[in-house]
Amino acid sequence: MKKLVALMLCLCMLLSLGAAAMAEETITLRFSWWGGDARHEATMAVIEQYMELHPNVKIEAEYGSSDGYNDKLATQLAGGTAPDIIQIDPAFLPAYALTEAQYLVDLKTTAFDFSLSDPAYYELPMNGGFDGKQYGVPTGVSGGAILVNNEMAAKFGIDFSTQYTWDDVFAWAKQVHEADPSVYLFEANKTMVAVATTAWAKQNCEGKTFFDVDTKTVNFSEAELTEVFKFVKRLFDEHVVAPVSYMAAYEGDNMQNDPNWVAGDKYVACLAYTSTCETLAAAAPGNTFSAGKFPLTAGSDIPAWNSNCPQVLAINAKSANIEAAVDFLNYFYNNETAMVTLGAVRSVPPTARARELCAENGLISDLLAAACDVCTSYSGIPDDSLYNGSEAKQIMWDAIEEVGYGAATPEQVAQNVYDLWSDYAANK
Repeated sequence: MKKLVALMLCLCMLLSLGAAAMAEETITLRFSWWGGDARHEATMAVIEQYMELHPNVKIEAEYGSSDGYNDKLATQLAGGTAPDIIQIDPAFLPAYALTEAQYLVDLKTTAFDFSLSDPAYYELPMNGGFDGKQYGVPTGVSGGAILVNNEMAAKFGIDFSTQYTWDDVFAWAKQVHEADPSVYLFEANKTMVAVATTAWAKQNCEGKTFFDVDTKTVNFSEAELTEVFKFVKRLFDEHVVAPVSYMAAYEGDNMQNDPNWVAGDKYVACLAYTSTCETLAAAAPGNTFSAGKFPLTAGSDIPAWNSNCPQVLAINAKSANIEAAVDFLNYFYNNETAMVTLGAVRSVPPTARARELCAENGLISDLLAAACDVCTSYSGIPDDSLYNGSEAKQIMWDAIEEVGYGAATPEQVAQNVYDLWSDYAANK
């Protein structure tokens, strides 16, 4: 009997030692990304934090520039040699997610914690959400912003903090311009006029984007494009924005150098990007600024404004350690130490809590955090990949200039744009 008990004790000890060995079994994860030095350093710091908490996990970093990154990744995924955790450009995400090869893990089937994330943002296709599945999670937020000059808004009694319509925009522009012909409702160059016009077009043309990517055709009729450019004409004619001839000197990310903006008393607000709102605010130090809501079309329930994701992190479906990879992503996205360490190295953080912590630690401003909170609250339809091409954008910008200068009617511009876009799409 004593021998039997001893044997059983030995067996229990062996089982315990085996379990302990299994618990301490080294797990190796590969993590690939691109970016600059600041991103590399912050990401490596988070990796070190995680490995200190999990001594049995080794994370191998594979990072560099964006040159050739996607070509290499495509080859790795097809050959089954891709890293466990992968940073992906949203433009290429559908090619990896919507394929019978099933390259990426649906994170909704895992233990990934989405509790700090806004589904209205992360479930967008550009952020990894496809047909109820989640093939990645966004690393940050960028998009449009309405930068409100608080002193000018108070002067004219205009409230951008509650939802308003395009009808309100035209009424406010009339009110402002009649009170002072030197003042416009919005500072906006042709780039930002195009952003606003694209949002208006989606809401007023059945939620369509400008191109049908599958058929490589223009998704709008000439009649619909005519209405789009009539809207553009109203923006200029009714003094919503300054003349295109004046703003031509402040194209691209140059609006902060407009002396009328710097003066602080010629615009009530600015059509901007989240990435430029801090620079614009700093250019007019005599004023205070806040983030306003976006205008919508009265009576339309079609999403219009959308935010953009700079990168997505995903997990390779062929990883031998999916559970461990998910656990690391949980730390990366949801641990507050990691949030502060990462700061804004992959754009403004994707969760409200991370933005709050970054603002508290001086990593982003309260204004930028608020602008991103507004931006992510609009679950708009993303622009299609053909319209995101530089050639298609240039055609739109040229058309806005033609309308703004009065060089052609909306009907004429619509026909020209339709023809140019048709040729462009057919050759893609």
